[in-house]
Amino acid sequence: MMKIVTRCLALLVLFAVSGQAGAAIVDAVVATVGKEVILRSDIIQEMAPLMQDAQSSATQANPEKVFRQVLDQAVERELLYREAQLSGMQVPDKAIEERAEKIIKRYDSRDAFTQMLEKAGQTMPDFRERLRKELMALSMSMNKHKEIEKEMSISESEVSQYYQDHKEEFSRPERVQTRRIFLEATADPQVRQAAKARLESLREEILLGADFGELAKKHSKGPEAESGGLIGWVKRGDLVESLEAPLFSLETGGVSPVLETEFGVCILKAEAKEAAGMAAFEEARSEIEPKLRAQSAGERYNKWMTDLRKRSQVRLFDVE
Repeated sequence: MMKIVTRCLALLVLFAVSGQAGAAIVDAVVATVGKEVILRSDIIQEMAPLMQDAQSSATQANPEKVFRQVLDQAVERELLYREAQLSGMQVPDKAIEERAEKIIKRYDSRDAFTQMLEKAGQTMPDFRERLRKELMALSMSMNKHKEIEKEMSISESEVSQYYQDHKEEFSRPERVQTRRIFLEATADPQVRQAAKARLESLREEILLGADFGELAKKHSKGPEAESGGLIGWVKRGDLVESLEAPLFSLETGGVSPVLETEFGVCILKAEAKEAAGMAAFEEARSEIEPKLRAQSAGERYNKWMTDLRKRSQVRLFDVE
């Protein structure tokens, strides 16, 4: 990983070289927030993991566009940090150390991380101080979002209007609330037959009145066993074909015959069924209100950031 980061930084340094033949600008101020300066080297360093991710996913990234995005984020972070300072906010040392350790673990070793810092002209105290500022800015942003959301009031008419204007969002496919008892079984005929016989026995118990969920807790080997075999709501396309058709043919409360898959055998129960159609307004309300609240809060937050930017004397510089 260290090699990738170093290579990425080298490419970014080349991007920072001026058009003058043989003359490379070592560093430059790309923005100021009040009296605080933001250096091009800081932005280039932050760009490295983004460019690395683009390289890893084989996607193209425009260095100039990424540079501008990272610069805007750096300005916003500085604004939030200043607001956090004014509010008297503090970040516990423990939180800084935990965040530092998560970042260091991305590298092949602690030495590899230290070497990266040295190449970037930083020390561990520099790194921790940067994390402290970032965490303070993040906390300030989260606190402001919460403050704004508390002040938000979404009216019944707004919820109703959204429901009328976005009915396609509340179209529901046919679905079945499903429980499962699953037993692993290899392709060996004897192993399969033994697993099927065991499930047939459990199915007989269920048909005679035994609780499907309790038997799932005791016997199922699926990840949902602890919750009584409850998979949840299943729509067409969620399951393999060998399970889908039998499940959707069941009546509510019905239990399937023993079914086979590549990995084992199972029986399914249709706990509840819903036909395709529109979600009722009362059901949709639980989705609409938080969405409208978040949307309005986001708009107010962006306005707050714009106002904060205006009164904080932010200046951006074009550096060739």
